[in-house]
Amino acid sequence: MGSRFGRAFGLTLCLAGLLDVYFVGLRPWFRAWGADEALREATLPGDGLVAGGRPRETRAVLVHAPASAVWPWVAQIGQDRGGFYSFAILENLVGCDLANLDHLEPSLQAWKPGDRLWMYPPAKAGGMGQAPLAVHEPGHALVFYTRRPGTSLGQPPDGTWAFIVEPVDARTSRFVVRAGGTISPSLLGEAFEGVVFEPIHFAMERRMMEGVKLRAEGGRASAAADDALVVCWMLTFVLFVASAISVLAGHDVRRRSATFVGAGGAFALLTLVQPSLLVAIPMVLALATATLWPRRR
Repeated sequence: MGSRFGRAFGLTLCLAGLLDVYFVGLRPWFRAWGADEALREATLPGDGLVAGGRPRETRAVLVHAPASAVWPWVAQIGQDRGGFYSFAILENLVGCDLANLDHLEPSLQAWKPGDRLWMYPPAKAGGMGQAPLAVHEPGHALVFYTRRPGTSLGQPPDGTWAFIVEPVDARTSRFVVRAGGTISPSLLGEAFEGVVFEPIHFAMERRMMEGVKLRAEGGRASAAADDALVVCWMLTFVLFVASAISVLAGHDVRRRSATFVGAGGAFALLTLVQPSLLVAIPMVLALATATLWPRRR
């Protein structure tokens, strides 16, 4: 149907529509996930440590446990400590070599000046996968200096990453994560952060925060469920790409354009909202059926 240029133009319009929904609706939501206006505007540990820096993302989750029960889980976060309580299958796929603990180890919870939060094994990537400790307020806050990808260790930090536990009452607390930093020096860098880095970082950080909440409330994480959700992400992305290729090839253009948009929306929903498998699996099956079912002649 139509010329290849026309199909490519139509596909570009569909992609532009998806990006518009992302920038107008999804991005502002996940940059302040769980945080009300008062928290977003509040001064938190780590603010002002980087010259010209400003809060970029503030997220929070309510934990039905006292702050004293939440802090130990936060204090042992790290590749060489208790893990990040996130999607270990993805972290280990890129070589993080970590395991998420479901129990507390007091020996992993101590911090002192000069320590680093390791996100990648120290022996790999020239030791780049680190965030030096900037602020340690026992029982309350851990703040680390961060650098943009590609920034050498010899350059000064351009951001901060703060983990904060605040009591709400005797039985409830709030786990807050704030990322701050300077604006990217280039338009391309800012675009990369907004479209690629930020949603990936949120997907992993949200799981980390919910992992802390789950453990502090006495629950146990399911690695199998996490892995299954990641498989749903991957299948949805494959369907997204397959639909685009079909459109460009001129195969059932209208239906495959619709599944292209549907797969893009489903991928955003699965990665950012992270519904239960009872929602995710039927969604992927329905999308796969719509995408792969042979065209009726």
